[in-house]
Amino acid sequence: MFNAATRSYSILALVLILFSLGSVVARSTNGEGGVLSQRGTADEATLKTGTTGYNSLESLFKGNERFRRGTSRKREAVAKLVEESPSFMFLGCTDNRLTPASIFQAPIGSIITQNNIGNQYSKKDVSTDAAITYAIEELGVQHIIVLGHYGCKGVQKAIAPPKEDNSVLKWIKPIAEFYKISRRHDIVKFRDSRLPRRGLPNGIKTAPEFDDPGFRAVVEENVRRSVKAMKEDSLLAKAYQRSATTRAKKTELDVYVHGFVFDEDTGEVVNLNVSFGPPGKPIPPVPFTAVAAAKNFHRQKHLPGINKGKRLRT
Repeated sequence: MFNAATRSYSILALVLILFSLGSVVARSTNGEGGVLSQRGTADEATLKTGTTGYNSLESLFKGNERFRRGTSRKREAVAKLVEESPSFMFLGCTDNRLTPASIFQAPIGSIITQNNIGNQYSKKDVSTDAAITYAIEELGVQHIIVLGHYGCKGVQKAIAPPKEDNSVLKWIKPIAEFYKISRRHDIVKFRDSRLPRRGLPNGIKTAPEFDDPGFRAVVEENVRRSVKAMKEDSLLAKAYQRSATTRAKKTELDVYVHGFVFDEDTGEVVNLNVSFGPPGKPIPPVPFTAVAAAKNFHRQKHLPGINKGKRLRT
C-alpha cells in the first residue's frame, strides 16, 4: 500500500512539474517579452499561436502594450531604422495575409507597401500612382516589386464572378477582360475546359482550385500586366523616356521594377522575368527561381475549335 501510494504521489508530482514547465515555455513564446517578441515578426507569432482570441480591439491594445514595454534602447533602434530610406516598395494584394516583411524577413524600415485587390497598377488609380511617385521621389526606393500570390481571390473572382454586381467586380474587371482574351497556352486550355459542352450545358462556373495550372497562369499574367502598365504609364516611364530623348549621361531615377509571385503553400517566391530599369543599365541579378517563359497558343488550320487563338501563318 505504502509503495503504491508513494508511486502515485511521485507520478502526480512529475505531472505537475511538466505542466509548470509547459506554462513557462508557453509564456516565453507568446510574444510577452519572449522569443517571438525579440526575434520574430508579428506574422510569425500568428503562425505559431494562431488567430484564435486575436479578434478584438482589446487584443490590439495588449499587443501595443507589449510593444511599449520594450526597452528604450530597442525603441531608439526602431526609430533609427524607420528614419532610414527604405530600399524596397511592394505593390501587393489585399488578399495576401502574409506581409512582405514576414515573407522576406525584412528589417524594420527597409520596405514600404501599397496594396489593392489583385496587385494591379493603373495610371487611373490615383492612390497607387501617388504612392509609387512618393516612394520614388520622397523616400528614394531602389526597387519596386509587384507581388502576386497563387490562390489570389481577386483573380479567382475575375475567372468565376459571383452573380451580384459590386465594387469589387468593377475593380477586378481589367483582370476578367484580359483573362477572356489571353492567348497564353495554359490559360487558353483552362478557359476552354470551362466552356459549355455535352453533359455540361452551362460550363463550369465554380471557382478554380488553388493548384490548377490555368489559375496559376492567370495569376502570373496579371502580375506581368501590372509591370507592363508601370513600364508604359508610370512616373518611371516618363522619366526614362525623357532621359533617352535628351541623351543624358545619367538618368534622373535609378529604380528597378520586378514581378514576383508568392506561393502560399510552399513559401517560395518566383521571378517572372519581366524586370526593367534605367535605359542602358543592366538589371541587377535576381536570385529567385525564374518561371519559364509563357507560350502562346496557335491553332492549326486543320484543327477546328473555339477560343483557340490565332492561326499559324503558312
